[in-house]
Amino acid sequence: MILVTVGTEQYPFNRLMEWIDSLIKLSIISPEEKVIVQYGSCTHLPKNVEAYPILQPTEFQDLAQKARLIIAHCGEGTIDLLATLKVPFILVPRSHIFGEHVDNHQLELAAALRLKGICIAQSKQELAYFVSEPKLTSLGKAPTDYYHDICDSLSQRFQDRALLFLLLCDQFNLL
Repeated sequence: MILVTVGTEQYPFNRLMEWIDSLIKLSIISPEEKVIVQYGSCTHLPKNVEAYPILQPTEFQDLAQKARLIIAHCGEGTIDLLATLKVPFILVPRSHIFGEHVDNHQLELAAALRLKGICIAQSKQELAYFVSEPKLTSLGKAPTDYYHDICDSLSQRFQDRALLFLLLCDQFNLL
């Protein structure tokens, strides 16, 4: 089973949905393989898939653990989950140019992850290649682990203001 997720952003990620549709039509994703799509606010849905606008966290985690392959947007929450799994995955960053997000932070994160050997698809052709030859890669630390490290480091360095840093980190849900 292939799990495709675009997160719960208010911005549609129709470009990824169209690519999935195309890969199924071209049999790069076998028409016999079950494909589950969590599509958020997308208005284009691939044909012949099981589709849900939102999945509950436990349901999503269960599907992610059972998946043969995960195709996901490059969101930090999704990446945090992928860091805990032993499942091949492909990240597809959203782009501000296509109205898929407010800025290009996913492209920036994707560029950094590509340097670590993570499968990043920025075109339909790259996605087709990675789907045809999925590989298991390791993220090491999840992105939010670094936030905790930064908060701890700042708190230790500025002990006289440690409470202030802890409050700031807590305010931004970094603890």
